[in-house]
Amino acid sequence: MKNTLRRALVVLLALAMLFTVLLPAVSIFAHASTVTKEDIKALEDELAGISDRKKDVQARLASIREDKAKAKEALDLVTEQVLLTEQQISATQDLIAATQSQIAATQAQIDESQALLDQYDADIAQKEADIAELEQQEQQQLEEYYAQVRWMDEHGSISYLSILFQASSFSELLDYITIIRDLIAYNDRIVTQLRDTQTELAAARDELQTARDAQAQIQAQLEEQKAQLEEQQAQQEAQKAQLEAQKAQLEKDKAEAAALMEQIAASESEAAAEARQLAAAEAEVQRALKNAEQKYAEQLAALNGNVNSGDWYWPLNGKYGISSLFGGRYLFGRWESHTGTDIPAAGGTPIHAAKDGIVSYVSPNKNTSYGWYCMISHGNGYTTLYAHQCQRPIVSEGQRVSKGQVIGYVGTTGNSTGNHLHFELRVNGVRNDVLRLYPNVRFTGYGTSWYGANYPAGMR
Repeated sequence: MKNTLRRALVVLLALAMLFTVLLPAVSIFAHASTVTKEDIKALEDELAGISDRKKDVQARLASIREDKAKAKEALDLVTEQVLLTEQQISATQDLIAATQSQIAATQAQIDESQALLDQYDADIAQKEADIAELEQQEQQQLEEYYAQVRWMDEHGSISYLSILFQASSFSELLDYITIIRDLIAYNDRIVTQLRDTQTELAAARDELQTARDAQAQIQAQLEEQKAQLEEQQAQQEAQKAQLEAQKAQLEKDKAEAAALMEQIAASESEAAAEARQLAAAEAEVQRALKNAEQKYAEQLAALNGNVNSGDWYWPLNGKYGISSLFGGRYLFGRWESHTGTDIPAAGGTPIHAAKDGIVSYVSPNKNTSYGWYCMISHGNGYTTLYAHQCQRPIVSEGQRVSKGQVIGYVGTTGNSTGNHLHFELRVNGVRNDVLRLYPNVRFTGYGTSWYGANYPAGMR
């Protein structure tokens, strides 16, 4: 976040510097009394520079927006993953709760089974106690029975007969018979009942034991089921812990993605602001350039109507001697076409503008046939040229000059045999005799004198 704010501050400072440098220049162009070609060229260069910067910013903005789209896609993806993980955690928690409910239900069944087993154990213990009591009773009865049987074995059937013979009457005899018969039946019945009871108790005990064994098996199954559920719960808890760790990592990734989105959005805002500032600067420079071009055109148009007024200023005050006329001439024994008029003068003599106009060209160096020179456009296609100056002309391209204004100094640079001014006239790009512009000026040279372009016969 600090880096983002720092970058934003740098961008704003850069834009502030841009407008600090640019807008004053634009303002100067807008309020300048004259506009030069150098001014227009400077505006064109500034406009080209702004255009290049705009292209760079637009490319950077497009790259940022592409990064933003990718970052948003990543953020949306991790957000969906977080939501999905939360759903999985919730579902796992539901499974854990369901498993815990199953464990609780199973434990309840185990508790019931244990209670039933305890009851079975109590019932079996009771049956076993009953069987033991019956067995004891049976033992006593058997002992009595065995004693009676032994007594009978010892005395044989005579015992019963002795009892019968003891009867004093028939009726008493019948009673003894009945008693003997009842005694035998009783003994038989006791034995039979004891055996039946033992059989019934043994069957009940076996049935209880069978039921207990079955219940024990059920309880074992429940215990195994509970163990499986507890293991399942442990696995679910582990899965939940893993999902929560995964969610924590996803939340961290989400926070990083959100921070990246914020950083990219800040960069986008910075680039967009820079693009708007550059667009405003471009529009301002375009307006300034348009105004400068219009003012420059008006300056040239203002010269129209004054060109052929006959009021041309001679560039070298008091120097009217002509050493070489316009047209053909011999130079160093060779015939050549002379494009201007040569006016001898001492080096450093001031050169004056022949007419109001706009400086249309200034030589960048003296390594030309004209040496140091400049040209002034006067409108209507008229242009004057001032060559062989001793130094760079003191005017600049695009500068508005007035008639008679000093524009340079006489010299002998370029293809020159001595200090002089090569004064040249061009009309719509075609070289003409400049002396025709001065019909009332008396010139000297070649041993004679004349006015303007009215050369005496034989001078050429």
